[in-house]
Amino acid sequence: MLLSLKEVLPEKGRAVGAFDVVGLEWAEAVLEGAETLGLPVILSVAPHLGGPPLPALAPGLRHLAEAARVPVALHLDHGETLEEVVEALRLGFTGVMLDGSHLPLEENIRLTRLAVEVARAFGAGVEGEVGVVPGHYGPGEDREAPLYTDPLEAERYLAETGVDALAVSIGTRHGLYKGPTRLNLPLLERLSALPVPLVLHGASGLSPEEYRALVQRGIRKINLYADLALEAARALREVSGEGYLDLMAGMKEALKGLAMARMRLWWG
Repeated sequence: MLLSLKEVLPEKGRAVGAFDVVGLEWAEAVLEGAETLGLPVILSVAPHLGGPPLPALAPGLRHLAEAARVPVALHLDHGETLEEVVEALRLGFTGVMLDGSHLPLEENIRLTRLAVEVARAFGAGVEGEVGVVPGHYGPGEDREAPLYTDPLEAERYLAETGVDALAVSIGTRHGLYKGPTRLNLPLLERLSALPVPLVLHGASGLSPEEYRALVQRGIRKINLYADLALEAARALREVSGEGYLDLMAGMKEALKGLAMARMRLWWG
């Protein structure tokens, strides 16, 4: 069943999985895993990751979400402009992220406030971000330092935007290739006092112990892409069979298994 972003976010102590998908096969794998476990899930699309254009992909994703036997939100991840946010809402997305984290705080607040106003008219939820999670998806190690979320800036941002979820920067990194991750758990504990569900970006590559520590300290939505991409590539290299359908079936089974493992761990 298709629900809004706000409706699938759990209470503290659990986190819902938000899986960035680049095709319908990925979405089917994630949904099959969620249905097997009986857990809510978020299908995310981040246009900068590639895949079909949003107008081509959205109808299929919406069909799958509406037919699912578990609560599903359809979410725009890392929307870069208000126009991109509006397009996703018109295509039936039930959650959107206006990522103004690289902008000055005042501009981030202004754009996010507009996104909230538009999303409310569609009955959709909004995620924002304060602080910058570094990283990229090309080869090589990214050495950019994180811009940690300032609790005072986050408090002001929430008061002036009214977002339904807040992505925070606490030491994780985006991307397929990463350096060491040093989580700032004391900062997360302080941020967890904010009256909004907290979101973790750059979540690939963390240990089960690190995931548990993050969820225990208030993370309630965890985004995942890089680990999915690596698993898809591994499966396509190793799956037996020569036909396209064999390859897709093997990849879907691998992605389903990974998604289920993470959902079990994050939900607790």
